[in-house]
Amino acid sequence: MSLKEIIENNSRSLLRSMDPSFDLLGELRQVTFLKHRISSIKQKLTDDQKNDALLDALLEVPEDIEESVMNGFISALRSCGQEHVANIFRKESDKVIMSDEHYELLNAKRPSLREFMNPRDGFFDSHISPEIFSGADKRKILSNAALNDMADETIEVLLRKSDDTFNKFITLLLETGQSHVAYILTGEGNSRPLKEEHRRRLLSGPREYLVNTIDSKHSGLITALMSKDVFSRYDAQRVKGVQPDTHEDRNEMILDLIARKSQSDFFKFISALNDTHQTHVVVALIGADVVAKIKTIYESELDVHIPDVDTELLEYMQEMFRNNGVVVTRLNEILSRNGVSVSAVREGCIEITFTCMNVESLHDFQNLNDSGKLENMLTEAFCPKFVEKGLKSLKVVIASDQFEQCAEVFAHWIPMTSEHREALSASAELLAEKMTVSDDLLDKLSLCKRRREAIESATTPEQQVKTLIDIVSRQPDSAFTQLLKALNDTQQTEAAGIISRADVSSDILPTTEVRRLRSHIAELEATMKSHEDTIVNLRQTITTCESTNYSLRSVFAILNNNSDRPNNSNNNRA
Repeated sequence: MSLKEIIENNSRSLLRSMDPSFDLLGELRQVTFLKHRISSIKQKLTDDQKNDALLDALLEVPEDIEESVMNGFISALRSCGQEHVANIFRKESDKVIMSDEHYELLNAKRPSLREFMNPRDGFFDSHISPEIFSGADKRKILSNAALNDMADETIEVLLRKSDDTFNKFITLLLETGQSHVAYILTGEGNSRPLKEEHRRRLLSGPREYLVNTIDSKHSGLITALMSKDVFSRYDAQRVKGVQPDTHEDRNEMILDLIARKSQSDFFKFISALNDTHQTHVVVALIGADVVAKIKTIYESELDVHIPDVDTELLEYMQEMFRNNGVVVTRLNEILSRNGVSVSAVREGCIEITFTCMNVESLHDFQNLNDSGKLENMLTEAFCPKFVEKGLKSLKVVIASDQFEQCAEVFAHWIPMTSEHREALSASAELLAEKMTVSDDLLDKLSLCKRRREAIESATTPEQQVKTLIDIVSRQPDSAFTQLLKALNDTQQTEAAGIISRADVSSDILPTTEVRRLRSHIAELEATMKSHEDTIVNLRQTITTCESTNYSLRSVFAILNNNSDRPNNSNNNRA
């Protein structure tokens, strides 16, 4: 088959599979017929446009040199790692271009891959990476600044690879701790990408509160995340190396990284927050739990369980809630509308953990349960599949203390109010001069060992105060009252008064407004001082004139001269 016929019969495959890299175009300069066409090909904006221009040039090859040009082209392809493309022209191995199935799958899953894949940290350190990506591929991918763009570039590179690289890519994902990303492409494994509702909470919703509240410097949170295998050493380095190294900048990075993790990693993140005494952050992020026990009711006897059916029902429930299956769509919509979600389905006696976002959603959920609507919805969702096995209905049993305990969680872990945080922030500089950090004071505060050590190890007394204020501002609202009481109990009433007065100011105006008004007052005071100096000079002049018997007209003349030429002492003489 001639070169022209091969190109015309495989134009679609060639356009999508060839990689017009610098290496390939450089090799093609050795082909005399193409040598002077390479410059114009390189000027094209996209890879598809470059491929189209290259194929057009090959279609113009005269018949008498067609064989030599094709040989040179095939040789260039093989030397640049594009044997699967070279085999379209002359088959010498089993390598083929990316199959339609894999090609379409990668394109279809591109939006999800962009959100979850991390092709930066440790990705190219794996032993299998060189079998998939060339050095040029690596540079091309890492040249992008944002992870989403790196992921998109990775997919673009993969689409032009041989079909066997697809499975190698899956292996690479599994080896680099991205099994949840592999699940997106295979649907296999236990690791799932983070649910959209949780991603939304991390990236919007309460994000501002999370950024301002999470203690990522004094709590040991990074260490906890590493010990739970949520963070790799690359993740930890990225967080600790952020500039400027503030709580807020660290927290922005932490939330962005967690948003790309798996669902199980998210709950390990929640566990790490609890372990580092940041339960108030957990409550603000996901709410509090109510555990319901599910009893299966069969046609034969009300309290008889059929183990096989119960086990099968449990697995079915887990799968449906995990994947938001059709049977739970209505249930999830109603729960979501009331600020409630299903966070876990556990084995044993089937237990469903419902998470309520706030006190209002807790009351709404209790109403759903008390009215019997929750029980009806669960029965309608799950029983039809097992009706032939005798399953009649499901009974929901929630102990009354579950609702009380959930309400107590919300009451105990009230987040620090913006007014109290503003008051602490506004008074920090003044407190650094007026407040003393003593063992007696620290003993009266609820501080873990790490936080206390962070305060005590600060280099100066002033820095100790600022560290203490920063730590307290990231705790529950009760810590604000506790600090005031501790200051009063240690005879530091002036420091307590400074915070209390700042609290009153913040109730009226934001800190930025208070600072602006204080600045304006300072300017007015400076202006008044200038006027006072002028009045003093005027009095001195009148006194001088009186002592030398100058007339009133002379006094005004002197004043006018002073006003016109204040620095000319000669013109101040009578």
